[in-house]
Amino acid sequence: MYGISSSGKEAIEISISKIFDSLAYKLLGNIPKVRQKSPFFQSLPVLSLAYIFVQALGNKEPNHYERDVLRGILNSSYGHIESLKNKTSSNVVEAVDAAVKEAKVKGEYIAAGVVAAIVASEMDKARHQMKTIAEAEATKTRNMGHTMEIAAKAESQGIEDPTVFFIVCRDNLLCAECKRLHMMPDGVSPRCWKMGEISMGWHKRGEDRPSSCGLHPHCRCTISQLPIGWGFKNGFVSFISLDHDEYKTQHNEQ
Repeated sequence: MYGISSSGKEAIEISISKIFDSLAYKLLGNIPKVRQKSPFFQSLPVLSLAYIFVQALGNKEPNHYERDVLRGILNSSYGHIESLKNKTSSNVVEAVDAAVKEAKVKGEYIAAGVVAAIVASEMDKARHQMKTIAEAEATKTRNMGHTMEIAAKAESQGIEDPTVFFIVCRDNLLCAECKRLHMMPDGVSPRCWKMGEISMGWHKRGEDRPSSCGLHPHCRCTISQLPIGWGFKNGFVSFISLDHDEYKTQHNEQ
């Protein structure tokens, strides 16, 4: 029994592709496959990954190296979106094809409402997955931008491996994993790390070092540099003395 034609399948795939390209642009601020010359000399969609990255850099024009990092982030994020698009497109085509075959068996024509309902159902599933992708990629992009900013400042100051910590949101939504890696055992003072100790890949629960990508989707913790002379009093950044090294102090206490 024949289902939808090859041209019908192509029409569905094109329609789904247009929807996802629109979503991709809103999330990324630039669609890698279009190969636009630069995502910076144009008006970036607010809260797009490119916009978040530039803001995390201190709202300055990224240099060549920073652009290359952002390009890698966008390509990676776009790969996740493309994978979801292909999966959604295949699901829609298969579901519509099955509905057409069932209608033909009954000697009927498939109603437009049936096709619309199938597309709406699959796109609803895709939206939930897109939300997860957006949350994870936004967290990664924000912290990678901050990491690049810290590295640039440290280099200008002649600091080879800067001391960093994570600013946490101290509320009832702070998860145990973030508290374990971003806070000292007292649950008040931020935990210090050297930049070289920070993972640049996705974090796996239970690992003993934090990640610049965040510890989980929608992680609200933000990496920040702690200069020599500064430490923590009652959990807040405070000047201690000119030669104070909070990283050494914390490690000597353990």
